[in-house]
Amino acid sequence: MNSITTHAAGMAVLVAALFALVPVSGCTDWIKAVFYIDHMETENRTSRMHVERIVDALSLEPGEIAADIGAGSGLFTRKMAERVRPGGTVYAVDINRKLLAHIGKTSGDLPIRTVLAGEDDPKLPAKVDLIFLCDTLHYIDKPAYYVGRMASHLGPGGRIAVIDFIRNWPPMSNRFTVDELKAWMKSAGLEVAREFDFVEDEFFIMFVKK
Repeated sequence: MNSITTHAAGMAVLVAALFALVPVSGCTDWIKAVFYIDHMETENRTSRMHVERIVDALSLEPGEIAADIGAGSGLFTRKMAERVRPGGTVYAVDINRKLLAHIGKTSGDLPIRTVLAGEDDPKLPAKVDLIFLCDTLHYIDKPAYYVGRMASHLGPGGRIAVIDFIRNWPPMSNRFTVDELKAWMKSAGLEVAREFDFVEDEFFIMFVKK
């Protein structure tokens, strides 16, 4: 395990311990928001994640409608929004109100709309061309069901891009295999369009709606 991975794992353990000490959901939202805002956009993480390369791989076009599910601090949301101008929109989707407020404050004039999701539904207000999830699906309790809900929000030829772990999973993860993910997508009417291998310790797969 390299130093970057060790640091990330250590921070994940720390924040998990903090969550356990704070039973009030509003306070928990605040602690999660502080963690993501302070640590998810560090130079080490953004370099390891190859943020620009990932956004390039999404092949977003001006005018498209996209959703960043589990948007966190908005790192990918903002980059995606730059690609869909003019005429497009990116929905920043999260269950944490504090994080959504942060994204709203830091979006400037980018075409970003925040969406408060449910635990089992992204609650997108319109059909989208692309749904993107980075390090998010492993936190969802019923991933197969959630994949179906995402698929219902896609327009014809819409795509879902998923990045998640193949090793060094964070604490409290609902682990799954790539084969399981592909089976869930197939059941939801999607097939593999392309697979990428440049994200360390993680898979990156683009699916397209048949």
